[in-house]
Amino acid sequence: MGADGRIFALSPHCPNQPSCVFPEPFARLRCSISVTDPTTPPARPDLLRIPYDDYRALPAIANSDLSRLRDALNGRPPRPHTSVGGALGLGTAFHTALLEPDLYEPGQPGINDTLIWWMVEGVQLDPEMKVLLEVGTPEPSCIFTEPTTGTLCKLRADLVVDHPGHPYTVVDFKTTMARDHNHFVEQCSNYDYDRQAAFYADALQAERFLLVGVQKVEPFKVFVYAVPPLMRSEGRAKYLRLLHLLQPEAPVPLSVLPAVREVRAALSGDGDAG
Repeated sequence: MGADGRIFALSPHCPNQPSCVFPEPFARLRCSISVTDPTTPPARPDLLRIPYDDYRALPAIANSDLSRLRDALNGRPPRPHTSVGGALGLGTAFHTALLEPDLYEPGQPGINDTLIWWMVEGVQLDPEMKVLLEVGTPEPSCIFTEPTTGTLCKLRADLVVDHPGHPYTVVDFKTTMARDHNHFVEQCSNYDYDRQAAFYADALQAERFLLVGVQKVEPFKVFVYAVPPLMRSEGRAKYLRLLHLLQPEAPVPLSVLPAVREVRAALSGDGDAG
């Protein structure tokens, strides 16, 4: 504990140096001080099983924070925050039914339960997805320090597969109106899924990042897309550009200053990051 009462979490790579500062009840969480430095391969960050709202409260930068910065740069209005306790959208309901079925509550306003379970069945009928769901860890969170900018970050993956006989894999499920596999792949870059893939895969040193599109209408097809190295490289450039905007010395356009201040506040523990 520091002189000012803050609790320091020591880096596993530099056990004598405080690297990350977390408020209670997160003080004992471990993060990796470096995730992509080629000279010193780090251990993977711990996978944490914590409720979604507790994850939201962690004072670190999430991919959704980067999306808010991107939207501000592009002149888009900010998107509202969501919480598990709020009204469910189709995507949230689908993810719960697929990954945490015991937590699924039928009869939620605006949600067609039959449609949700048809979509879930479509995923479970895919042979590869069936196996990954059986051996993977659903909805894990982690905290890590991005080495290029030194920014404390966090992520919550849909599914992480760390199992003998399988490459270390991160899986992210997307509900989609894509007509076919090629249409879904085209959407992946347009929606900045490449940035998410790089952000998650770099942090977890994943060998594969799978984007899985699930049709929201019949015939509920499933499109599995392994994000290639070039696409991950493009996504890495996107997230690094946005993280650089969060540096205290970085010049910030006036148009995005409110969004940058909001995310910086979240990093210091004075705000809320989704």
